[in-house]
Amino acid sequence: MSSRLKKMFFSGSELRQLFALGVPVLIAQTSQQGMAFVDTVMTGQASAADLAAVGVATSVWAPFCMLGVGVLMPLTPLVAQSVGARQPQQAAHCVRQGLWLAALLSLLFMLFFYMVSWRLGLFGLEPELAALAGGYLRAIMWGFPGLLLFCCIRSLAEGHSCVRPSMVIGIVALALNIPCNYVLIYGKLGFPALGAVGCGVASAFCYWVMAVAMLCYVRREPLFSALRPLFLPMLRPLEGQKRVDGAMIKRVLRLGIPSAFAVFFEVSLFTLTALLLAPLGTVVVAGHQVALNFSSMIFMLPLALSMTIAIRTGYCLGAGKVQQAHLAARTALVAALCCAVCMALLSYTFRYQFVALYGDTPAVVELAVGLFAYMATYQLVDAVQAVSLGILRGYNDTRIISYVCFVTYWLIGLPLGYTLTYTTWLTAQPMGAQGFWTAYIVALSVGMCCYLWRVRWLHKLGKDAVQVRLAR
Repeated sequence: MSSRLKKMFFSGSELRQLFALGVPVLIAQTSQQGMAFVDTVMTGQASAADLAAVGVATSVWAPFCMLGVGVLMPLTPLVAQSVGARQPQQAAHCVRQGLWLAALLSLLFMLFFYMVSWRLGLFGLEPELAALAGGYLRAIMWGFPGLLLFCCIRSLAEGHSCVRPSMVIGIVALALNIPCNYVLIYGKLGFPALGAVGCGVASAFCYWVMAVAMLCYVRREPLFSALRPLFLPMLRPLEGQKRVDGAMIKRVLRLGIPSAFAVFFEVSLFTLTALLLAPLGTVVVAGHQVALNFSSMIFMLPLALSMTIAIRTGYCLGAGKVQQAHLAARTALVAALCCAVCMALLSYTFRYQFVALYGDTPAVVELAVGLFAYMATYQLVDAVQAVSLGILRGYNDTRIISYVCFVTYWLIGLPLGYTLTYTTWLTAQPMGAQGFWTAYIVALSVGMCCYLWRVRWLHKLGKDAVQVRLAR
């Protein structure tokens, strides 16, 4: 059986497993990203200045927010490995230590966001734009602890392959975000019209709703009844357990910090572009924000596959089914490539219709439509590299990710993008915003090749070597 699995490149049964896990994850992630989509669309309807402010503030919020969330990413595969090894109490203990970590990260990052929000003018922004962006950042930062709490509790559920609650909560949060934005951005029901700042307040509120809803679900779900009291050890330790387990926290950090910096390097490449494009004017920043926001929506499909394959791989490896984990990984890569081709064709064919959703400012529409061609191209490599990352996280093999991301995104992508955008060193004339999007394609392609090589190397390891790596 093992030799037959080794020869298979694609499995219909594994595809069904990925589909069963991945669709709820996709809907949950799309709903969360849908909040950013709604924020962009609704602020764009308010004014180009509000749209640009959200774009600039997001260039600070998104990479550092994902840096914090990335530290907690190992929780899901660690829980899945414990479940596969039939150690549910170990899974719960891991999540409890993640909660301590989330509390510390919240304090540090909120302080950082507050300080940066008053210094955005140093990036060369117009005073009005800097004030709007700073207000948005100071508003949304209050939702950061709620977001981390949600991520911790979600890891417990998803590590048990229980993914539907995240889907339902994501849909509810998205549905709630729309009326909250409507009231606070445009000034309805007696509230003042806060524009971009109101958008930040609405997002922060929805993050806390998501956290509370996930917490209520876990406390009421019979599947987790054996793990109760889940949070009591944070108040007083249970017998045989530590309130603060330094070894477990260190393990999460050892796995999470490389993964977090990998996410940070990638997201910062995209979002810092808004700051670097700011000297070119509000129209350029707004057009870039439209294309970037839509591409983030499209990215939810490979991201869902990435999260799903991390869960599936972690479970199979925890249960000692190494060849099954390899087959699941290969199936996910094929599925990601097929989906990426379809989405690239769709987004390019209907680019005018998609851009129209964000407003009708002619200059912004023209620029954004031009960027959609670049976006459709890089979706292909982005999907494959995202799923490769999920496979590596399932193996607890995260250290190489940060190295590759740093080289490809910051040493290749960022300098190349700036060169193409503002200079004539490589082109006949400066490319403007298109220069950064060209750099995106190059950086993602290099990263994809590196991750695929690493996955291939892991698949050559024997069962004993894999178990040793998981125990680290």
